[in-house]
Amino acid sequence: MGKEVLVLDTTAFIMGFDPSSVTTSTFSVPAVLEELSSRSFASIRSDASRESGKLSIRMPTEKSLETVRSVSLELGEKFALSETDFQVLALALDLRMEGDNPTIVSDDYAVQNVAEQLELAYASLATFGISRRFGWILYCPACYRKYPQDRSRLTCKVCGTELRRRVSRKSLIQKRSLSQISGAR
Repeated sequence: MGKEVLVLDTTAFIMGFDPSSVTTSTFSVPAVLEELSSRSFASIRSDASRESGKLSIRMPTEKSLETVRSVSLELGEKFALSETDFQVLALALDLRMEGDNPTIVSDDYAVQNVAEQLELAYASLATFGISRRFGWILYCPACYRKYPQDRSRLTCKVCGTELRRRVSRKSLIQKRSLSQISGAR
């Protein structure tokens, strides 16, 4: 059984998570650092954590990115995730394939939904997190036509109305808290 590690997204830093406050190894992706405003407390915290060796920055593999994109498309979360979100999820997949037990620290519901589908642990800081796994469909609110998630245009091909998402399926999940996972001091 591998070691416990945390994969931090941008919201973890913004919500005040300090990698120096846990005994667990922490990881993130370069895109997270780019999203933090320079001179913000979140940026200062991330810089100090990197300099002290408490935070490692890595790019995920292309294979893991492809897996995350495929799963997000299947769930209907493709348009709800940013490139940074894809990278955070893919890095967690890479770490799991290396034998670690990664937990993604994110308050983003779409990230949590995809993590749940990928059977990756996740924890939130400022929200309760998701209680159900969702599958989404794209539909036209004017003429009610349904569209596949891999559409490049987000307008109805019949009437031109902007497409929306709605839940197509949901199932209960089992949640864990960050303190159960991270060895917080």
